[in-house]
Amino acid sequence: MITIGEMQISGMLTMLMLSVMLALCVPQRSAHRGSFATARWMTVAGTGLIAMQFLLQYVFGFRQMGVTQGVLVNLLFFTPASLLCSMSVLYVLRQGCVSRREWLVSWSVCGMAAILLIGTALLDGVPIEQESPVLRLAEYGGSLLYVGMQSYIFKHQYIAYRKLEQVIDEYFDCSRRDLFGWMGWSMQTMAVLAFFVPLVIFMTGAPLVLFSIAYFFCIAYSTISLYSYGISENHLRVEDAEKIENERFFAEPSGRAERLDEPSDKESSIFNLPSSIFHLPSSISEAVERWKENGAYREHNLTLGVVARQMGVPQKQLQEWLRQSEYKKLAGLVATLRIEEAKRVLKEHPDWSIESVADHCGFNDRKYFHEVFRQQTGMTPARYQSSS
Repeated sequence: MITIGEMQISGMLTMLMLSVMLALCVPQRSAHRGSFATARWMTVAGTGLIAMQFLLQYVFGFRQMGVTQGVLVNLLFFTPASLLCSMSVLYVLRQGCVSRREWLVSWSVCGMAAILLIGTALLDGVPIEQESPVLRLAEYGGSLLYVGMQSYIFKHQYIAYRKLEQVIDEYFDCSRRDLFGWMGWSMQTMAVLAFFVPLVIFMTGAPLVLFSIAYFFCIAYSTISLYSYGISENHLRVEDAEKIENERFFAEPSGRAERLDEPSDKESSIFNLPSSIFHLPSSISEAVERWKENGAYREHNLTLGVVARQMGVPQKQLQEWLRQSEYKKLAGLVATLRIEEAKRVLKEHPDWSIESVADHCGFNDRKYFHEVFRQQTGMTPARYQSSS
């Protein structure tokens, strides 16, 4: 069984390494990326506080003195650390749009917990080496404030996450939860762990060790995921999905050197279409029909911005048309057309492999192709091919 001292050393080293990774190992091209830059330093501060807490616990032996002393240090450091780590996720979800009120409420609750704990410890008159029933009551109050703070942040995280889900689902040609799914997992686990704080933090032995390991894992996962998200193109893809521009579809890109709603090398073939497709149509429906006829839906990695450019219509108007149509979103339109094409190819080319059919129709992976094909036809592509 892991001892308390070993757990403290492991926790301190783990949090310190995570802090150093985010502070020093972020590539220069990613270090100043909008909301990621601020979220990065918030997480560095949070993991740094946790590392400091473990160092103090190990050096002064507060847990060895008693539960009350150990819990006092835990809450004084874990509360602001959790706030910073949780708010960093919210900051990324909202692209930096966190209101003053949300900051004020969160830090006010955190401050109330600190004042309650420090004030009780100073006024109680019981030496820190001894157990104090009054301080323990204050710690229960501090734990409840911690839960309240995390619940408040989780509420706003959840609302922002659902909005981001809708934006991403409407922007890409298939489900892209891989871009931001780590945020949902991080915020849910932090919220769940928060509710265990009043129950577990006062325990000793195995329950405390297991809870601490779960807490380490959650913070480590969130930190590493934030790092990976910030240095990858996922951050830019999500950011572009949230920016629906109505006036600059036909203007030269400005600002960022590379925008992901502009044609990349991989997407350049998309624009090898008849020039007539870019003429402003008399209606969105007409543009969609012409787009279908040109077979542009078979291109890989389509986005709402790219499709709007192909059709020659404003992105916002195309989005509204999709919402009111039977397709509901771009992925619905593209999936329907691709599956119809797949059915045709499976009938006319029985010698083609399933992978070849999927690639021809615009699907990036076989698993997703199988899933969509089964949803729309009730059978697998292989079975459909053999029955044709």
